[in-house]
Amino acid sequence: MKPRLYDIWPDFEPVYDENEYSWTTLRGLGDTLLLNCGGCDGPSDVRHARCEECVGKRSGIASEAYISSTGRDLEKWPTIMLCRIHSPD
Repeated sequence: MKPRLYDIWPDFEPVYDENEYSWTTLRGLGDTLLLNCGGCDGPSDVRHARCEECVGKRSGIASEAYISSTGRDLEKWPTIMLCRIHSPD
């Protein structure tokens, strides 16, 4: 059986700022969480175990902020987008 790319991805440690997220409401998708994976060497795909763990932790942090900010309960984000946002320094 041919291995999946995400099973053989080179070893990496997730690199992120816990506060580097945003949410917005998109038509047809509802509340959408945007996570910036710009500084990480991982695949930015939740099929990889480390990415799944990282997204779980970061989405929990964002959920708490969302509930605090909006007063609305949020069990799970309907949509999560992983982005690689780079800006010139």
